[in-house]
Amino acid sequence: MSGSSGCVPHKPVDKPPDILPTLPVQKAVEVADSDFAESVHRLLRHGRQTPERSALLAGTVRRQLAHAAARFERKDSVRGTRAVVGALYLLRIGEARPDMIGPNSAVALAGAIKRFSARGDEGRASALMAMQKQLLTPGSPEAKQLDQHIAALQRWMAETRTGGDMEILSANERAAVGRSMLEPTEASLVDAAKAVSAWIDRAIEYNLAFQETRRLPPREEAAEAFRALQSGSHVMAAVFLRHGKAKSALKVIERSSAGRVSRPSFFSKLRSAAENDTAEDWRVLAREFARLAYGNQNGEPHIDNNLLDAALWGTALEAYRRDPSSLAMAHILASHLIAYGMPETAPLVLRDALGSRPSAVALAGAMGTIVDALSSEYDTSSIETARRIFASSKSVLELADDAKFRNKLQPSSAQLRQLMASIELRSGNMDAARPLLVAALKAEPTVWGYTMLGVLERQVGNDDVALAHADRASGLPAARTTHLDAADAKLLAFEILRDKGAKTRAEAALEQALGMALNGRKQGRSPAQTVRAERTLARVLDGYGERQSASRAIGRALQIAGNHRQMLAPTMLAAIGRALVVKDIVAARAALQIGIKASVDEEDLVYGALWLMLLERELDQVPDGKVDRVLLTAVNGDGWTAKLARWARGLVADDLLRNAASNYAERAEAEFYVAMNAKFLGQSQAKEQLQKVAANPLVEVMEVRLARDLLAPRLGVKVPPKYRLP
Repeated sequence: MSGSSGCVPHKPVDKPPDILPTLPVQKAVEVADSDFAESVHRLLRHGRQTPERSALLAGTVRRQLAHAAARFERKDSVRGTRAVVGALYLLRIGEARPDMIGPNSAVALAGAIKRFSARGDEGRASALMAMQKQLLTPGSPEAKQLDQHIAALQRWMAETRTGGDMEILSANERAAVGRSMLEPTEASLVDAAKAVSAWIDRAIEYNLAFQETRRLPPREEAAEAFRALQSGSHVMAAVFLRHGKAKSALKVIERSSAGRVSRPSFFSKLRSAAENDTAEDWRVLAREFARLAYGNQNGEPHIDNNLLDAALWGTALEAYRRDPSSLAMAHILASHLIAYGMPETAPLVLRDALGSRPSAVALAGAMGTIVDALSSEYDTSSIETARRIFASSKSVLELADDAKFRNKLQPSSAQLRQLMASIELRSGNMDAARPLLVAALKAEPTVWGYTMLGVLERQVGNDDVALAHADRASGLPAARTTHLDAADAKLLAFEILRDKGAKTRAEAALEQALGMALNGRKQGRSPAQTVRAERTLARVLDGYGERQSASRAIGRALQIAGNHRQMLAPTMLAAIGRALVVKDIVAARAALQIGIKASVDEEDLVYGALWLMLLERELDQVPDGKVDRVLLTAVNGDGWTAKLARWARGLVADDLLRNAASNYAERAEAEFYVAMNAKFLGQSQAKEQLQKVAANPLVEVMEVRLARDLLAPRLGVKVPPKYRLP
């Protein structure tokens, strides 16, 4: 074993310097969701502690904890926990106040405690338990129960501190450091510094003994000693840098054994930030932790990822406060804001760095990060967060709309608006989605965009407007090269004309779709394009009633997707959905078996199993066991697909399934399955129920498409002889 050694004297770790005086208290500001992004932005930009800032900080933390509670209530414990961490990362030492805990905070804290405890993260769990205690009346049953939990955690920590000195000290160090990340108190910093120092002290003793005797300690002890020698100085600094305290970090390292194992290059960077305190000094420190967090750690200090993340947040924030024009620091903060449940603030931070005349590269990077933020909320239960992200992106979008950036940005402002339109559609908000699509198409006309607009108008009964959009889509110059997009437009026109009874025009549109699908199939240059081409061709051939040729096409798509996991689940579901419509039970069972064998996600398997179950019932076929195999495993979960599985197993009635739906998409799915069950039971209202599902504006939900296809009339035309089918 070997480690760095220096001449810095080892003094006991005492209370860290730079303790701020107590501020006069103002009432916490009530921060509404509409003001949340700007409130976080103000707190990030200005770190000087004032009574006004303290009041805003308390209100903002309280609002973020409410956001975290909402995520836990939606059974999203991962993102709920990260949102709790985000709320506490807004706080620095001495900034916590009792009134930052709001009425919804108990749900958030309890959820995060449960997750941290389950993962053995005793430091962060104990920090949150201490905070949770503030919510409870002393002596109340809830307070007594929490005291029991705290005592149990302390007993568990004592009982699990086994092994040699080094292992015990290492466990103490991890717990104390974890607590200091979330508990913004002087005591937590002191305890963490002492634990880190004791850990390093013992490692140095082991190293000196090894140099004298050449005897290695036990393997577990040696591993922890090596970690302390390699990373001890970085860990000590990170504890303080999480709170922006470079001076404190420097002084504690100088006074403790951390100075003896500090790498000269790192110590120099820390000293510069502590003494010079410039934006560039802080950027250098942030780059150090970014390198450790994102780079290859071979030969580098081995530091807990959560601590690295905390230090990176703290150093990037200090750099940003001194110079908000740094794109690198803005992107680091933006990525943290997205990860920690505050994505609506990311566009404001990025806008600071872009300035008034950004380059196309800089602007495209910011647009990409905003797309990431929106994509992180791409579910119906987070629609309000997505709207706040989009609203705070207004000034960045205004830059991207400038004519000088036309065709120079990827993603473009049009693509960002299309994404937001898709999110609105997933929540059934057609009135909100339509103007977004119109604005996107005005700036960047696309075949896909006009087709989607046509689909929307069709869903609300505006068939003539929908048909005009489909024709506009297939008439764009881009349709000559984007054959599959053009085929989708012609398929939309075919379906509208078929449903209107315009057989001749429908047949012409279907033939055009066939030609485009075959051209797209020939030009497929990637597995994804080929799979899409085969699926599109299957849809066209089903329009002709060419069941065998369509089955071959979907079979080819499944075969290709089988070698590319990310494409397999949607292709499996497309195959089973088609089989439900055309009553092909052999194809449905084969597709589900492929998914089971490939271990696709349980959620996708549940939907496939449900559709196969509906088909088995309709055809009065004895189940072959595949449906039970999937559903019996899924019923034990607590998500939406678990509820669907319980309904399918007869454990949940129709009304209970409806009531269990927590968002618009789930309600649409529930209505589909209730309608299909009514159809199986021969109930007279089944067709009307299915028609309501088919007319649902939530066009991206597969059950809406299935309902429409199940109700669609058959055209009864043949493939023109000039086409040779594969």
